[in-house]
Amino acid sequence: MHGFILVDKPRGPSSFEVLRKLNKRFNLGHSGHKIGHGGTLDPMASGLLVVAIGKATRLLRFFLGSDKRYTATLQFGMQTRTLDAEGEIVARAPYAHITPADVGRALRDFRGTILQTPPDFSALHVDGKRAYDLARKGIEVQIPPREITIHAIEIIDCGLPDTPALTLDIACSGGTYIRAIARDLGRALHSEAHLTALRRTGACHFDLSQARPLQEILDLPDLASVLTPCAKALGFLPALPASHDDIRRLLDGRPVDFHPPTPGIYRIQTPDGILHAVLTHTPDRDDFVRLPLFSTENP
Repeated sequence: MHGFILVDKPRGPSSFEVLRKLNKRFNLGHSGHKIGHGGTLDPMASGLLVVAIGKATRLLRFFLGSDKRYTATLQFGMQTRTLDAEGEIVARAPYAHITPADVGRALRDFRGTILQTPPDFSALHVDGKRAYDLARKGIEVQIPPREITIHAIEIIDCGLPDTPALTLDIACSGGTYIRAIARDLGRALHSEAHLTALRRTGACHFDLSQARPLQEILDLPDLASVLTPCAKALGFLPALPASHDDIRRLLDGRPVDFHPPTPGIYRIQTPDGILHAVLTHTPDRDDFVRLPLFSTENP
């Protein structure tokens, strides 16, 4: 049993707790199957969580940094310690001066490739320790800004100036902190803002409409009906054709030149459409993830 499950995570449990529930319900650990996910969702957040089962966990590297899409609800007028609704209030500011037109103009500066300073309460490492562990102890955290890309950020609903709520549709690169967008947008509008709700609606080439609610999956007798094969999950990667002799050489550890046209990540598959490996091609070297256990899998 190797493949991916698209879970619609409810608000409340952490991503790790979702894995724990699936592991316990389907006895994955005792049957020798690993489990992992392709991008953390905070407990407050809901939506699409890409879960890998068995040897598919070796492919998570191709999902962790992928583009994501979110529906985010912000509240203006106050800032919290964690930049979301679960933290204590640390600052208040007026918001009645903000109009929908003001929001639209401010959002222009958030599109494209920008620098973003991650929240103090994040899982990033600072001096060998998690930033949130240091922040909880009251230790000042210095996290340098990082480059991210906001592909699109649009207003879904705006209650300003009458009410402090704003809902946005955000398509962004992996590693983007939506809580930090709330913080920065609030300050750009001479106010404060924090995140009150977050729902992931897309990850890589997957869409929330393809996911099943966590409890619905837990109620199934087994995972067969919700397991996405690895070849299908990696369908967004360009394919390089290979002969069966090429595959035998590759799996034996012998050199094979698949002639990738440009640097990038490629599926290696035989003419029958069966996936055998994933190639990461760079100017100086080639790295392969060999998938012999998937060689009989239907694409």
